[in-house]
Amino acid sequence: MQRRDSGREARRDTRRIRVALVSGGLFSVVLVWGAAGWAADPPGDFSVTGEASESDGSPSPVPVPEVRLESLLKLPSSWKGGEEKRQGLSAGQWRARFSELAEERLAVEQEVDEARDELDGMVEGGTGGPWQMAAPGSNNTEVTPMSFKHRELIRGGKERLTNIRRRERSLHIEADIAGVPSTWRVVPTDSAP
Repeated sequence: MQRRDSGREARRDTRRIRVALVSGGLFSVVLVWGAAGWAADPPGDFSVTGEASESDGSPSPVPVPEVRLESLLKLPSSWKGGEEKRQGLSAGQWRARFSELAEERLAVEQEVDEARDELDGMVEGGTGGPWQMAAPGSNNTEVTPMSFKHRELIRGGKERLTNIRRRERSLHIEADIAGVPSTWRVVPTDSAP
């Protein structure tokens, strides 16, 4: 058993020696490489702008005015700010977003109203034609191919209106979070005669 222990110790010692040699070699390579790089770069001028230089001893030709902290924390009086923005958008851009949704909603509402009016006209006038999509013997004239088309238009319009209202609500929430004033949310109305 003593032989085993002495063999293990000998292997550990050789490993330690190898690690020490490799570490020392790497350290010397890094040291030589760094010194060569440092010698290749000439030392730079580390003076800071505005720092007094003691090379010539003469005062600067133009005296530097004293600036107080309060004046640094204020915008200059000559500065004219751009347009006021909320979440990166100006008043005109917010109004455009609101008016775009309002116009889209009005267009879809108009399409749905037209489809409803035509469907009501078909029911009242009985213009279902000879083709009826009802059970034999039934007088159900509402289920004609034309009324199916109009019902699909109405259903699609209602889905689009729901989607538009959801987007409007989302836009209002976004505007509330951004702190958009209510005057920016007003949709411009065209007063056409």
